[in-house]
Amino acid sequence: MNARTRQKEATRASILQAALEEFAERGFEGSSTRDIAAKAGVHHALIKYHFNSKDELWRAAVTFLFERQANALTLPGPDDPKYADRRAYAAEIIRQVVLYSARHPEHARLMVQETCRDSERFHWAADTFIKRTSESLGLFIHLLQRDGILPAASLPALAYIFVGAAQLFYILGPEVRRVWGIDTSDPKVIEDHVEALIAVMVR
Repeated sequence: MNARTRQKEATRASILQAALEEFAERGFEGSSTRDIAAKAGVHHALIKYHFNSKDELWRAAVTFLFERQANALTLPGPDDPKYADRRAYAAEIIRQVVLYSARHPEHARLMVQETCRDSERFHWAADTFIKRTSESLGLFIHLLQRDGILPAASLPALAYIFVGAAQLFYILGPEVRRVWGIDTSDPKVIEDHVEALIAVMVR
């Protein structure tokens, strides 16, 4: 890969990250490509060069988001000999999901923006990415139920209890800071959250 190609890819990635942050904060309708260009530190014309429309930019940003999640979550298999038992395996999955949520609160914030609107963009994201990740989560929950670690309750309910517990703390970071006086980006605070969720879910 030559320097020009690397620069082009770096510019595109910078635009996509800026788009994620703007869409997460302001929603699709409240965001502008000019604000996204300013946040990315690029000329507005580069947005049009890389993406034909704001809708195409949103979809590219969401694709970037879920690809990044897949790369970041190097989740072990349930029979990985590295883990002494199923509880240790479950604790590692929980740890990785919480750490990802802490690093990238814009992920859940963006999806909440679109889910609440029940938009066509959300339908596309759900059908393209969320259903697949939910299927994997469902297998994880079912495995823990089978081994008696989680109760024999509604699988979708347990899935959203887990996702909500992992993400909401960071989605509402400003509220947590205001009410509890703690910073959700503080490594000690994140580790305490990890340990609390493991204690609740891994009986």
